[in-house]
Amino acid sequence: MSSEGLIFEALFVLALILINGFFSSAEIAIISAKRSIIDKLSKDGNLSASVVLQMKEDPDKFLATVQVGVTVVSTLASVLGGIIASERIKPIIQSIPFLPIQDASEIIAIGLVVAIISYVSLVIGELVPKTLAIRYAERIAVFSARPLNFISRMTNAFVKLLTASTSAVLKVLGIKDTGQKVFVSEEEIKYFIREGRASGVFEETEAQLLHGVFEFADKTVKEVMVPKHKISAIEIDTSSEEALKFISDTGFSRYPVYRDSIDRIVGVLYNKDVFNALEKGRKLDVKSIIRTPYFVPNSIMISKLLRELQRRKVHMAVVVDEHGDLDGLVTIEDILEELVGEIEDEYDVGAGGLVEKLRDGTMIVDASASIGDLENIGIVITDEEEEYNTLAGFMLAKLQRIPRGGEFVIYKDMRLTIVDVEQNRIIKVKIEPLDAQGQKKAKA
Repeated sequence: MSSEGLIFEALFVLALILINGFFSSAEIAIISAKRSIIDKLSKDGNLSASVVLQMKEDPDKFLATVQVGVTVVSTLASVLGGIIASERIKPIIQSIPFLPIQDASEIIAIGLVVAIISYVSLVIGELVPKTLAIRYAERIAVFSARPLNFISRMTNAFVKLLTASTSAVLKVLGIKDTGQKVFVSEEEIKYFIREGRASGVFEETEAQLLHGVFEFADKTVKEVMVPKHKISAIEIDTSSEEALKFISDTGFSRYPVYRDSIDRIVGVLYNKDVFNALEKGRKLDVKSIIRTPYFVPNSIMISKLLRELQRRKVHMAVVVDEHGDLDGLVTIEDILEELVGEIEDEYDVGAGGLVEKLRDGTMIVDASASIGDLENIGIVITDEEEEYNTLAGFMLAKLQRIPRGGEFVIYKDMRLTIVDVEQNRIIKVKIEPLDAQGQKKAKA
């Protein structure tokens, strides 16, 4: 009789865990179900689909029902587990002819029952139902909607009592009830995304982008900015020749301008303003063409800063610390890269766009390639008498003028020809190997 009673009670606990699984799967399925599919089923006359739509319109009610159901079922399972431990398992353990075990029989019985119920509850009552609910959301939502709606009606009075009790406790604690409910946590959404990626619903890029949204919302400017020691800046009294050389060597589109020291940023210099001045035949004067800098604290969230940069129609902000001292620099590109990953523009040198090798041995090289990048591919253009950091800087140093397409430089056993110029900036250079007579080498 004792054995039969234990089996019956164990089956009853299992039934409670399965009911918990029903609530778990129903919750996830109804939230995850695609509205377009459910709407089509509803229009085709599926009454359960219509109930799902109602629940999606007012999730507060059905989620409260789910919470009540899960709580009641879990409580019953715990109580029944305690009864099984004390009345069924404990006597069995006490029958073991070993005094220490007999003395600890109650603790062992409770621990054993808790471990078994917890394991089965996690697997059958949570993980499996939620996984199935994500993969077959619409099917499970339609299946569970009407039973859940019936339970919701049955527990409506109790749910209202719970809501009123919650509001009363919050009032006593001096906390205002805003009425806003969080139906799904951030961690649950991340879980949905991971499961969606595993099941093929999302591409890898889509999943990374969705995860990036959560990371994006939590980051401050200090986490994404270019730190002070890495800033490429121009001194306000820099001569036009030095400014042009610096711009060509570094290859950025905007530069902070400082007076006396990097800590005193007084403006921002745009490449296009420099080239516009040169095209009009004016002498380059950094002071006359700099723009007003936009300063931001290093504690500002990047989501807020992005909106502010868009509103002000500026691409760069100077970051300062709590004392007002320079801390770094941030651009719209830096912010967007937190969402979509590394962005390569025309000034970035990457392995994919640095060199194009032609069949005849000629190479088309990005002019913003650094001297180190060139050495890595076997092109050495160092000259101790001149200072430059990029291929563009080398060409300017040799030509000593604003470059034009087609101009070339003979250096050692190479002919370097400018093949692409944009707004006075060298974009591409063709490098041809020459023989001892200065003729282009024929490829063997």
